[in-house]
Amino acid sequence: MMSSVLITDGLLRKSLALTRSLGSKGIATYTADRTRFTPSAFSKYCTRALVYPDPSRNPQAFLEWLIQTLQFRRYELLIPSDDIVMQIVIEHREKIEALTTCLLPPNKSYEQAADKYTTTLLAMKAGIPCPQTLCPKDMEEVKCLAEKLSYPVVIKPRKSSGSRGIRIVKHREELVSLYQQIAMQYTRPMIQEFIPLGERYDVCLLYNRNGELRGSFVQKEVRHFPVDIGPSTVQKSVWMPELVEQAKTLMQNLPWCGVVEIEFMQDPRDGIPKLMEINPRYWNSLEMAIQSGVDFPYMMYQAAIKGDAKEVHHYTIGKFCCNLLPGEILHFLSAGNRRSMNPPFFSFGNPSLRDDILSWDDPMPVFGFMTGAFRLLFDRKIWNMMFKR
Repeated sequence: MMSSVLITDGLLRKSLALTRSLGSKGIATYTADRTRFTPSAFSKYCTRALVYPDPSRNPQAFLEWLIQTLQFRRYELLIPSDDIVMQIVIEHREKIEALTTCLLPPNKSYEQAADKYTTTLLAMKAGIPCPQTLCPKDMEEVKCLAEKLSYPVVIKPRKSSGSRGIRIVKHREELVSLYQQIAMQYTRPMIQEFIPLGERYDVCLLYNRNGELRGSFVQKEVRHFPVDIGPSTVQKSVWMPELVEQAKTLMQNLPWCGVVEIEFMQDPRDGIPKLMEINPRYWNSLEMAIQSGVDFPYMMYQAAIKGDAKEVHHYTIGKFCCNLLPGEILHFLSAGNRRSMNPPFFSFGNPSLRDDILSWDDPMPVFGFMTGAFRLLFDRKIWNMMFKR
């Protein structure tokens, strides 16, 4: 009987990377989202596309759908691709793991990693450089801090992704009002030292069920949209073993199973990479690692179903991967340095550059993206989700 895997959040390009990786190995790959019009659903490697209730608007209905779906058909592995579904699966893992297999971190570890303030405390404990961070208890403390802090500072939600909810505060008079605005949407935002923009690097890791590291990969974020603080639209595979060691040191205080991405930014003031956050799930630029030789999806499958995965820590350096639809196009339209872009925007045919969606081998996901984009043109929540790390 053919192995089968269920992948959620088919709209996201990381889910397409998951679908292509596993489907190309002969694994029956089912993708699901709130619509059938997704890049993953149109891939030739997708066995079938499923539709579920919106987990952000009705998590209980989504949970009921997931339980019924797992009861109806035996899936060997469930891969919750993004934050909202991951949170639901983590909270109800006993029910779900009775019906299928998941490769997920312990609940406590997941909650710590998903919380940026807790992440900072873990980094300080491990001796990993990070921005100075405060988490005020109430607005009175914010008002007191406003008089003491050196500006600029950054207000960040403790739980968010894709740079949402982040505000740079340049003057003391702005702190209280901006903090109140963000606190209306996010619980107890934190106030963090402002680090001038520097080179950004992502350390991607995979751990087996015994907490043993099985895969590692580092990418440099080359371009972004929004240009300064948004998720990356172009990445480059790089060799930075010192960052991998820092990430491993951080994770020693966080028992782990499955994938994790750890983000660093090089502080231009002293040249030291500082920890920015932990993403306790797959990252949107997953295709970069796969094209460089670290096939995280298949390694996860092996670790979950076969018992373990062969270690992979060496990969091709200097490869590029981009997200033309829509990230790179939007970056190109908004950037002021178009002529100095490296790699250039018009790099089609460059053998060292691949795209997250565009593929001669599997062209139909482009149509899936276009139809999905048209159908969801006025759904702001969906578009916000697409611009995630």
